[in-house]
Amino acid sequence: MVVLVLLALTAQGMGGIHPAVARDMSLVQPGELIPVVVHMEGSLDPYWVEEVAAGMTRAERQQFVVDALQSAAALSRSDVLTFLEHRTVRRIIPLWLVNGFYCETDPETIRLLAARPDVFFIDHGAPEAGLVEPVERRRATTDELDRGVAWGVDKINAPAVWALGYEGQGVIVGVIDTGVDYTHSDLGSNMWHDTPAGFHYGYNFYGSGDPLNPMDDNGHGTHCAGTVAGTGAAGTETGVAPSATIMALRIYYYTGGFPTWIQGMEFAAEHGASVLSMSLGTTPVGNATLRTAEENVLLAGIYHSVAAANSGPGSGTIRASGDCPPPWFHPDQAFQGGQTAVVTVGATDSNDAIASFSSRGPVTWWLSVAPWNDYGDTTPLIKPDISGPGVDVLSAQLGGGYTTMSGTSMATPHLAGVAALLLSINPELTVAQLDSLIETTSLDLGAAGKDNTFGAGRVDAYQAALAALEMVGTEGGTSTGLPDPSAALSAVQPNPAVSSVAFSLYLPANGNVSISVFDVAGRAVAQVHSGQLSAGSHSFLWSLPENIGNGIYFVRAIAPGGSAVSRMTVLR
Repeated sequence: MVVLVLLALTAQGMGGIHPAVARDMSLVQPGELIPVVVHMEGSLDPYWVEEVAAGMTRAERQQFVVDALQSAAALSRSDVLTFLEHRTVRRIIPLWLVNGFYCETDPETIRLLAARPDVFFIDHGAPEAGLVEPVERRRATTDELDRGVAWGVDKINAPAVWALGYEGQGVIVGVIDTGVDYTHSDLGSNMWHDTPAGFHYGYNFYGSGDPLNPMDDNGHGTHCAGTVAGTGAAGTETGVAPSATIMALRIYYYTGGFPTWIQGMEFAAEHGASVLSMSLGTTPVGNATLRTAEENVLLAGIYHSVAAANSGPGSGTIRASGDCPPPWFHPDQAFQGGQTAVVTVGATDSNDAIASFSSRGPVTWWLSVAPWNDYGDTTPLIKPDISGPGVDVLSAQLGGGYTTMSGTSMATPHLAGVAALLLSINPELTVAQLDSLIETTSLDLGAAGKDNTFGAGRVDAYQAALAALEMVGTEGGTSTGLPDPSAALSAVQPNPAVSSVAFSLYLPANGNVSISVFDVAGRAVAQVHSGQLSAGSHSFLWSLPENIGNGIYFVRAIAPGGSAVSRMTVLR
């Protein structure tokens, strides 16, 4: 097991400020504050994480990545938060899935933030964001209520997976939505609750009410949760994975609640959810903050089912974060750049026709800034990735009983439920493996292969389960132990260095540690640390002394588990 790498990104050439923020700065009235997300320099290097986590179980990897992200973010933003103590700022929300924070501030402070060397980018903090509202909500018909299993659950062959003994048991699914009616007879026995830390059912990020009470006040979240894991206690089996555990994450689901989405993802990652279901979306697409968060959700090994939206035919109608790259690339999709945890879900009806409202691809990434410029007009993303039942879906109703809704919001929890079924077969499946199993075993609809209407096709839980069973014992990261102990030093970033650098060290055991800097002649020119450190990951932010000139240097750590070296170029 090794450590965190802070992979610095250069803001040169990008202006450092999102165009929407720059527009608001020119239009804001005196005394008004602008919502922004400040991205700090540095992010977790995915290549280093793969090396570090090679021998970990999926759960161990998740905890390692969460710890590393939290440590790095706290270190990165410490100085800038001190700076903001003397500025006009309201509502600071620290974030770690995005290395930065949300705040509301004035144009002058935004300009000063953008000029800081430790700030990478200032993103728009309040895009048009909110619930992917169902296109229809209606009372359930007698015919629908007479079914023992809801048509969508039946259509994707989930009962055949139950017959094999797999119902999502042991899998926590975070439902990021309007909350969940945890008193519903179909959901009460499957709620994440009464944890040692005192959490009951999830968390409420809405901004009003008890933060420990994620009770639904809308009905949308309860319906989605019922499709994931409803038990059928009230008469109809609506849950794809009826033994999965629901973690209710109530976010502020109207415009202005954008940072609570990230907080919901963070809570789920920190508390053991391995699947997320989110029927939310923002416009415009190409949201750098959501994409960054989704990249780190992938690093943590969490599958994220996201609604395509209900904007109907036409390219570019898929909302963020459904516009993010997938965790696995279908052979029909040209690999061009980054990947995230997002599996985007379109909606089908009971005849396997695409829903008229289901948003379509392709998707491009319009920010002409690395790393958010990797899928242009010539190499767009095929979206959605997959489709599932989303028309006239019967599921749990706020207050008890059942109701019927239509939308890609309803298709999304079907996919989350399928992911839970597969993880109950093999808890060590990676996000990419889950996505590939689901896409390659789906019922191909529309144009042959993966297309911008159905994606890879309509999900088939049973065929995906059979494929997952073939992998047990042969693939899926089934090791249960950690790698052989060794000290590991991350890459030094930024590189070339100008004024300061960040790096991290992983230690297999407590002990005395020395970290020094040497020039190319082998002469020690500086000491970064000397003394006791505990086992685990340690992040360092080091200011270069004035006596270190341009040239090549080596950072060397001597620790109980051996020594490690990283190369550094100084270019002042």
